[in-house]
Amino acid sequence: MKKLTKMVALGAVSIWAVLASTATADTVKSAPRTSHDLLGEGVGLVGYDPVSYFPDGGGKPVKGHIMTTAEYDGVTYRFASEEHRALFQKNPAKYVPAYGGWCTWAVAELAKHVDVDPEAYVVKNGKLYVFYRDPKLDTRAKFLEDPDGMLAKAEANWPALSK
Repeated sequence: MKKLTKMVALGAVSIWAVLASTATADTVKSAPRTSHDLLGEGVGLVGYDPVSYFPDGGGKPVKGHIMTTAEYDGVTYRFASEEHRALFQKNPAKYVPAYGGWCTWAVAELAKHVDVDPEAYVVKNGKLYVFYRDPKLDTRAKFLEDPDGMLAKAEANWPALSK
């Protein structure tokens, strides 16, 4: 048993050494400059189409396709159609979610990164805000109680969180 434990430990150390040696400066440089809520390999909005949230994209969130993507600020976004991808590419800053796609309420109230339910959202003043949702805590509803106050807090907290 001790021999097996030593072999497993040596194998784990060997794998770690190989993985560590394959990391390059290019890998580090390609990381986003801001902090984003990502799915798997750098996918934003849990794979939902950012354009779909806005009136010109239908006004209702839909999942994007894995083969219809565009990258912005180190994040890959998926789109439901080529038309949506083209709209995004013309003006990506218009469509990306605020606060790196983290829960707006949590950025404001907790000064923390919290994952979101991509179907809990608000588009306000042309900006997409997404929220955590649970049967016991609907942060979107809390946001709607005082959106301007919440956004002021989130703006104050975001610089420290986006490092």
